[in-house]
Amino acid sequence: MVRRAVIYLGAFLVAGYSAQTLAADFKPTDRNGDGAVEILAFGDSITYGVGDGSAPGDYVEQIYDAGDPRGYPLRLSSLIGVAVDNAGLPGEELIRTGIDRFPELVIGGSADTVIIMEGVNDAVQQVTSSVYSNTLQRAINVARAENKDVVLATIAPPTEFHSSLAPFTKAYSVAVRRLAAINSLPLADIEQTFYQACPDLSICSYYNLPEGLHPNTLGYDAIAEAMALAVSGN
Repeated sequence: MVRRAVIYLGAFLVAGYSAQTLAADFKPTDRNGDGAVEILAFGDSITYGVGDGSAPGDYVEQIYDAGDPRGYPLRLSSLIGVAVDNAGLPGEELIRTGIDRFPELVIGGSADTVIIMEGVNDAVQQVTSSVYSNTLQRAINVARAENKDVVLATIAPPTEFHSSLAPFTKAYSVAVRRLAAINSLPLADIEQTFYQACPDLSICSYYNLPEGLHPNTLGYDAIAEAMALAVSGN
């Protein structure tokens, strides 16, 4: 079951995998036996898609209008041929409203797989990595208790106007990698995806700059690529 809203991805290659190849390789699991396969993309404004629509090179100091949900979930759906529900909530912190909203979406929900990518707003509040890690583990436990597959994702490193958040998001990403290993979960390493493409984040073509927090169209393409590889097991 594929969403009707599809973003044009052009000649889209994912580390040597075309969208066609990814769709062929993806082995969807109907965990709840409802006859359909669905993925829930849980997160904050970067899951929601804030900043999507800006092109590389656009000068963006601040983003005032969130617009409609878009971002990586629509692209991911197109890549793997499975419905992806965008459950991003701009401004949400995992340790506060996020950990309460997560069970509301997951318990009894129709999703077979849950992607979790959240934490940049926790960095604004300078939440410690240990508190963040414990909270994320609680979310993992909820999803697993509901017999859902879980995919974790690290956080794109903030830069320029939001560079002060980077030490916290970096620590959170370390925690995410550790939890992925401990729980034997697939990992989309978004942080490394951005670092590998942009040794100098201050001029990275993946961001709305100098805002430096939200990806632009190219950045969301890159996130979708990494997510597609993670959920497809490549």
